[in-house]
Amino acid sequence: MAVPHTRTRTTSPAMPAGIPHRVAALLRTDRRARLLARDIAAGLQPDMGTDGPAAMTRAVETARVTLAPGVRPHTVRRLRDGCMLDRLFHRANAGLSAEQYDVGLRFRRDWLRSTRSGRMVQRYTPHTGAGAGSMEETEAAVHARNAIDRALGLLTPARARVVCAVCGMDEYPGTRTRTLRAALDVLHEQWR
Repeated sequence: MAVPHTRTRTTSPAMPAGIPHRVAALLRTDRRARLLARDIAAGLQPDMGTDGPAAMTRAVETARVTLAPGVRPHTVRRLRDGCMLDRLFHRANAGLSAEQYDVGLRFRRDWLRSTRSGRMVQRYTPHTGAGAGSMEETEAAVHARNAIDRALGLLTPARARVVCAVCGMDEYPGTRTRTLRAALDVLHEQWR
């Protein structure tokens, strides 16, 4: 004897079988959109929409690019904000103050400089003579690493993690915005 499923669909001749599922999917999508709009208005989620307030304040630069010789150049537009700090600072309800933004950019510059190293090239013939400037690049990376270490030494582990994640690796802070602001305030006090 077969036991019927507890969730059997009943359909009527007026309503096809797939309609209730489509309505439920539309309602779920509508609810997700309303929750996202609420989070964007509260500053908890990034506003990446083309017509949202964050997109209206983002700096756009226009350039003309020639794809091939003898071909008419194309006009392209690109956003100038290249990191999460730009998005946090330039949105309508700014998540960062000007001082915090400057300190975050300084940390980001040191972070990027510390990850660069001198060029390593293998040659089959012995190379003698003046170097190609790789020692200066290595020295700059070492100084940047020391600056990062000193900065992270001033912060608690949670604050250090969020500064590295947002300023260094361009992650969205999510619920860690207060921690990020507190960490950048500490660095601003020390780096004045």
